[in-house]
Formats: sequence, structure tokens, C-alpha cells
Amino acid sequence: MKDSEFLESDFIHLNQVTKNYKDPASNIKFQALRGIDLTISQGSITAIIGPSGAGKSTLLNILGGMTFPSTGSVTVDNMLLNDLDDHGLDTYRRNVVGFLWQLPERNLLPNLTALENITFSMEVSGYPRQERITRAKELLKSVGLGNRMNHKLGQLSGGEAQRASLSVALANKPKVLLADEPTGELDSETTMEIIDYLKQLNADLGLTIVVVTHDNRFERLTHQSYNILDGSIAGLRRSRSKLDSTDWRTAEREEVAVVDQFGKVRIPSHLRQKYHFGRYIRFIEDTESGRVYIEGVEHEL
Repeated sequence: MKDSEFLESDFIHLNQVTKNYKDPASNIKFQALRGIDLTISQGSITAIIGPSGAGKSTLLNILGGMTFPSTGSVTVDNMLLNDLDDHGLDTYRRNVVGFLWQLPERNLLPNLTALENITFSMEVSGYPRQERITRAKELLKSVGLGNRMNHKLGQLSGGEAQRASLSVALANKPKVLLADEPTGELDSETTMEIIDYLKQLNADLGLTIVVVTHDNRFERLTHQSYNILDGSIAGLRRSRSKLDSTDWRTAEREEVAVVDQFGKVRIPSHLRQKYHFGRYIRFIEDTESGRVYIEGVEHEL
């Protein structure tokens, strides 16, 4: 999407975002993100799915204002993150975004109870004492931890710790929740519980949620999800009915390729294998139907 196509209703907008790193040991540069174009609507729940090393966490760190892109622009809630100074970024991270990590201890201090972790987060942001306590109790009850609020991290199960971590992420009433592999350390049953909590938050609060994960179950529980490979958005999968599915096992999905501003498109690997696409493909234009078909070329030219 070009800048001229950016709509005011779009909550998150990335235009040609790249991120370069240098290996300090070898001094070799590598590109973690390669021209990301992405638009996310306010109040949506979006999954960005890909294998380890695909650039998921780098993308989330940029959305969270924890690192700048090497090139390109990032706009969240009408704020151009590229232009924010250190104070502006602190305010953004404190008031606009909440973070849910794979490891709950990134949100929870081990020497504090679940209740104290939430109130501490709100104290840093200047909330009055009674409001802190009231909201902390409400959040813990909403995630099923009403009877565990006085327990510390070491006294909570993995699923309980992640739900407490989620409460901390929501403490300051963020407009967007960024989740990095939030179920990576959990069993299947607890994973589905966390997914259900996220969907309920989205439905009840209209909270914009962005999840980066390798877990395809998140894809089935969103209207649309993006596939990221080698630092690029390779395609998206979306519900045929244009409605969120309540059952990831039976949701009908369609796979859609992404054409970037240079006209490049990535054919999914399973289709390349199924139809034996080699290095070259041929375009066949059907003027009557207004469609274009592709087929593999048997012999490379």
C-alpha cells in the first residue's frame, strides 16, 4: 500500500519497513525485515505467522517502539513513530501499547504478588492508589485469577502466570496489545484458554491485538492472518465468510498472495511443489473472463 492509500481509519500502517543488523562477531550485515507493507484496522485481531528467524519479533519490536526501522515509516494511532524522541517513545510504550511475552517473567517481578505486579505497573504511570487496586482486582478476576491474586510468580502454574502477565499488559488501558509467541511455553489446553481470553478482550473492549507466532491455531481464530517468511510478508489467509471462526479446526480459509509495490509476488511452496513450478512460469491471459492464469514452463529458457 502506498502512502497516498493510507486511510484515517487504519490504526497501524507500515510502509516499506526494513531492518538491518550487523553481527558484532563477524561484522557481517544481514536484513531482518525486507520492505514490510502492512495495514491493520482498529479493533481487529491479527496474527502474523512464520517460522523462527522469519522476522516476527523484529517486526513486533518496531511496532512496540523498542527499535527503529532502518528505512520506511511506522504509524500507530496517527503517530509517526519515526519522529518520536525518547520521551515520546516512553509515553507511547506506557500509554498506547501493552506487551504480552512468551515468558511471563518479562512482565512479572518474582518478588511481587500478581496483584502487586499490576498495581506497580499502574503506579509508574501515575494512577491513584485506590484506582490501581480496584483495576488490578478486576483484571485478575476477568482472567480467572480472582483467588490467586496474592500469589507470586513461583506459586502460579504456567497458564496462570501467563494470564497474570496478560493482566499486567492491560493495566494501563492500552489501545493495542502486542503478543510475542504468547503460548510458546504452554500445553495445548492452556493455549486454547489464552486464545479464548484474547478473543474475548477483542470482542468486549474493541482492543486491537497483534500476535506474532508460529502457532497456526491463531490463524484460524482471526478474520485474516499474515504469513511472514525471510523478513517479508509472503501472503495472507482469511476467512471465506469474512467472519471470525469459533472453531479453528473447521474454519474455511482462502490463501491470498501479496503483490508488493514492485510487482513481486510469492507463490506458496506447497503450490510450487504440487504444480512443479520451476524457475520460470508463464502468464496466460483470458480476455473473456478477465483473468490471468499461470503455469510452469517445462524447459527453462
